[in-house]
Amino acid sequence: MSLLFGLVAKHYVEEGDTTRLCSYPLQTPYMLVNYSFEQDESTNEEENMFVSYNLFNLRSEKIIKITGKKFPKVLYQRFILLGTSRGWAVFMGMNDSTIYLSDIFNPWSSKSSPKTISLPPLAFPNFEMTINVSLSTPFPDHDNNSIVSITFCGSKLSYCMPNRDLEWTTINIPFSSDIDSHVVYSRKDQMFYLLSTGCAYMVTLDLKNNKNPTFMQLQFENFPLIPQHEWEILSSCSRSDYMMETSSGERFIIHWYVTYVEPTRNGNRTKIYGKTKRFMVFRIEKDDKYKGRRMIASYTDNIGDLCIFIGENEIFCLEACKYPGLKPNSIYYVSYGFGVYDISNRSAREYKLNDFPTFCGNACFLSPLLH
Repeated sequence: MSLLFGLVAKHYVEEGDTTRLCSYPLQTPYMLVNYSFEQDESTNEEENMFVSYNLFNLRSEKIIKITGKKFPKVLYQRFILLGTSRGWAVFMGMNDSTIYLSDIFNPWSSKSSPKTISLPPLAFPNFEMTINVSLSTPFPDHDNNSIVSITFCGSKLSYCMPNRDLEWTTINIPFSSDIDSHVVYSRKDQMFYLLSTGCAYMVTLDLKNNKNPTFMQLQFENFPLIPQHEWEILSSCSRSDYMMETSSGERFIIHWYVTYVEPTRNGNRTKIYGKTKRFMVFRIEKDDKYKGRRMIASYTDNIGDLCIFIGENEIFCLEACKYPGLKPNSIYYVSYGFGVYDISNRSAREYKLNDFPTFCGNACFLSPLLH
């Protein structure tokens, strides 16, 4: 009952320059900034590791540092963080390619024994080719029908039911060779969705019943009226495409345009930085003439009270009115810059990172527990 209905959690945290016993809302989205490990020198145990990490509270726009949380023993080996989904971090062990789900980075999880779920090893491990992960439920430890899916560069998708399967099932998705094809779960349809290269099709995946992928053609309409030279600039940008579903079942497609700034030299190395140029949002509507075989995606600059979160996590959205401090009709983004984009004004506000902790690894948003 406390897990479902509790509103406040307590941990020793450092916020700003103050260290204190802090109470903070469970229902708050955070951004994982970085994490570090330390050994407990007060005991003789060889394996007694703790993790500390920095979170960015998107409502108060302050850094919260969680310290002294016990790190799961199964993750003592070398691992890579693949991403986050529904508040869970997804790791892959580097020694045997075993996949682990853990709530270690949720500030409200147990300090002494955070939950960790072991899944079978991947058949063809290659973390450098991993795009994103998606969970069908925020409670994979209790839902016997839960599914975990992982997409890879090219046309492969692997999925596993944690409480049933002894191995991963891998399928090929035709026409889905986009380097940024992100899988997302629909609670309304209880199926997974994937956008094909260039957003020509939306792929429906009924993984629970092992059905073949089905394809719906996407037709984009009502593009914004912007000068021709701006379209030319956007055509030179790199674009990533995402599909998102609200709690009411309404769906949107988001185009994320990224431009690459002039390379800068750091010693003998040259670094090229991606910078967010703009976003475009399209509302998906059924085209009844084609009996579900085609969907209409109409441009919109108004998604109401919603705010969207895009990073190296499964995309999600929240109603700003339920989380005071969040900006409605906006997109919070991290990876190509870190900021919040106003959809109606078509403008971005980047967070000032002068006194910000150094980013480490995957730049992920953590959704609220019950999302």
